[in-house]
Amino acid sequence: MPFALIAALLIVFLAVAFSLQNASEITIYFFAWTFQGSLVIVLLTTLALGVIISLLASLPAQMKKSRMIAQQSKEIETLKQALPTSKQSQAYTKSL
Repeated sequence: MPFALIAALLIVFLAVAFSLQNASEITIYFFAWTFQGSLVIVLLTTLALGVIISLLASLPAQMKKSRMIAQQSKEIETLKQALPTSKQSQAYTKSL
């Protein structure tokens, strides 16, 4: 079995075990709002929000890296196209 499948199954197993052990009701107070829900739902929602926020925070750096890679790829292609003419001129000067 591939490692990713085994890791995914392990994570699902741990999430189910966690949810079964933390099924109690809790009340959350946030300024004027009051929320009631299962402890596991609140914790998993908080985890999901944390993941989303971290992905959004890293998005500008990833976009910058993507643009840099595209720019460098274009430069590499330009240099590759210029390389054969450069070799031909070097061969011509060596033959003189």
